[in-house]
Amino acid sequence: MSVESAYERSMKTFLDWIEKEINTSRTQVVFRTYSPAHSSKGDGKSGGKCHSERVPDFRPSPYSLSETWSHFLNPFTEQQLYMQNSTRSALREIDVLNVTEMTAQRKDGHQSLYHVGPRSDARRRHKEDCSHWCLPGVPDAWNQLLYALFLRREFKEARARPSEVELYHFK
Repeated sequence: MSVESAYERSMKTFLDWIEKEINTSRTQVVFRTYSPAHSSKGDGKSGGKCHSERVPDFRPSPYSLSETWSHFLNPFTEQQLYMQNSTRSALREIDVLNVTEMTAQRKDGHQSLYHVGPRSDARRRHKEDCSHWCLPGVPDAWNQLLYALFLRREFKEARARPSEVELYHFK
């Protein structure tokens, strides 16, 4: 099975589950997009080399330029609905926390060698972790975006319900 097919199948399962099991008027559903690893000169088995990264990379993200990634980064678009032959109501209730492009620029934010201590020559003996993040750092930015999604939903709900003043207003 291709990665694309597996992803589409997982999204269908996710949407089916939301429609059957979640009361979206009481529960906010947030979908976080892919967080890229920054392994160079290595892979998931051998580890990467990100220990020398010291500054963010502000060049355009390869994820924003590639059509290959568009359906992974924006899984709830009208085009995706059309491809799934669906008009799912659950899609209107999902907030997307798109962290892929901003995270792709922060190759300097990985914990890489920091897990082994300052006095060891870890580059020779250990794989570097180029897929997890240091705190404070990248996950804090994700949390700020998540908090903004919570506030936006609260604001929408507050605007939709009548205020106490309107409830007790007599003509």
